Amino acid sequence: MKKNLLYILLLTLLPVCGFGQNLDKLGKKDAIKVSGGLSFNTITYFQSGLLNARRDPFTWFASGNINVSILDVSLPFTYSYSNQGGKFTQPFNRSALHPKWKWINSHIGLVSMNFSPYTLTGHLFLGGGVELTPGKWKIKAMGGRLIKPVEYDVLADNVNDIAYRRWGYGLSVGYEDKGYGGEIIIFKANDDPNSLPFIPLNTTVKPQDNLVVSVKGKANIVKDLSVQAEYAFSALTQNVNDLTDLSPDKSTFLHPLIRGNSSTDYFNAFNASLNYKHKFMNFALKFEHIDPRYKTLGGYYFNNDLQNYTFAPSFKLMKGKLSLGLNSGFQRNNLSSEEASTTNRWIGSLNATYVPSASWVINGTYSNFSTYTRNRPISDPFYYQPADTLNFYQLTQNASAMISYTVGSDDFKNVIQLIYNYQEATNVSGNISTGGAFGVGVQTTAVGIPSKVHMGNLAYTAQFSKINAGLTLAANVNQTNMLDQSSTFFGPTINFNKALANKKMNLTVGSTYNRQFSNSVLTSDILNHRLSLSYNPKFENEKIGKVGLALNANLMQRFATSSTETNVHEMNVFFNVNYSF
Repeated sequence: MKKNLLYILLLTLLPVCGFGQNLDKLGKKDAIKVSGGLSFNTITYFQSGLLNARRDPFTWFASGNINVSILDVSLPFTYSYSNQGGKFTQPFNRSALHPKWKWINSHIGLVSMNFSPYTLTGHLFLGGGVELTPGKWKIKAMGGRLIKPVEYDVLADNVNDIAYRRWGYGLSVGYEDKGYGGEIIIFKANDDPNSLPFIPLNTTVKPQDNLVVSVKGKANIVKDLSVQAEYAFSALTQNVNDLTDLSPDKSTFLHPLIRGNSSTDYFNAFNASLNYKHKFMNFALKFEHIDPRYKTLGGYYFNNDLQNYTFAPSFKLMKGKLSLGLNSGFQRNNLSSEEASTTNRWIGSLNATYVPSASWVINGTYSNFSTYTRNRPISDPFYYQPADTLNFYQLTQNASAMISYTVGSDDFKNVIQLIYNYQEATNVSGNISTGGAFGVGVQTTAVGIPSKVHMGNLAYTAQFSKINAGLTLAANVNQTNMLDQSSTFFGPTINFNKALANKKMNLTVGSTYNRQFSNSVLTSDILNHRLSLSYNPKFENEKIGKVGLALNANLMQRFATSSTETNVHEMNVFFNVNYSF
């Protein structure tokens, strides 16, 4: 009896808290769970050679949390405190309730739901919703206030912030079985024109009305070949107070449902994809179209005025030893040719991996991103803007290669790895009549300023399994070139790690030395040392919890490169102790 009374009391508190309740756990041992943790951190700082220290000599930070889970409802309490102040948070200011029972999941309060990217997507609303998954059906429904009214404030002059009260309602019904499926979505939203007592004349905010219908489908055409598609239609009245109506021959049967008038617009959005999967080959072909100014009242922001084309094949050859992957896409905007500029984007990437044996791994990648923007000159009888200064082309390319060789036994393993990466970026503006992907087909008399970056790394790693230790020796080089400027830095790295105390403790020490030159002049000379020690003991009774300690230290030595500089030494010591249960 007391246990049942406790559940009743807890259920009365849940609507104040706001997460999903799993009613299937009523009366079970795991209906209530408690977890949490404590953490304490300190940072000690030492320096010499600086007039002003970069940070305080000593800082500390403590934090903790306790989480009470009731029927899968999470009630988190957290606190943090440091030598700069403290903070405490608790969950009882939340205003959402998500009861769940078997295949019924409901949402009550200030919540959000997603139907599709073209209809209702992540918009908060105050009301209720339900998601039903009986068998092969998926049903969603929602209703509530999308936006609360914001009245005009004369003192603040918040002309751009005023808003009408907006209501929204939606229904989604879908069915899927053995690779075949379909879904129909209907979403309706409208503003209340009488929700604001006063409307300033200089505001652009108008009451709107919107109806969206979307149809989705998927099917297996033949074995290993499937197709998916979605089509969405949005009817939007921009101003329901507009008294000018469309002529009868231009209105549709939806006109009365959206309080249609001369400010009513109709938009389309659709996408389709074709996917093929086989033993040695996969490919995906995708297309997306969104009308200019496409909008629904079920989202805060929508991409529009664009077309996307994507092609992504991949292959496995030579009995799986060779893998090839290509991903290429093209996007263009200004579909109606009414905007002042048109932008074309090309994106492409190629990846190849070859594993001839257990010892060798060879990998190469290439990626390309190019953008071409063409602007239309603005006509003015007293001023002429030369067309050759309005266009812009940008090209970014990245190529990398990696070779890895592994030799040795399980007790003593050696790995040698060589990595090279190349990046190039070019911006061109001026008399550009056309632009193509990969820099091909760019017709221009203008000259861009490319920046080129070369990066290389050679590393040797030895793993000593018997003593639980590892050693890494590496060399790094980086060179950046732009016009007559050249910057190069290089240096070696050594790192050693070892597990101690039956692998409950781990020790890592290492050093890195870097020298940097700008046009062959030494500009930086830095030596870094690192030490890390962590300890994670285990209690005999694991239910007590876990505890961990960590000590990290970093010493940076920056040597003077000219007579006007001084040597600088900085050391940071970090200590952490934490407990979780």
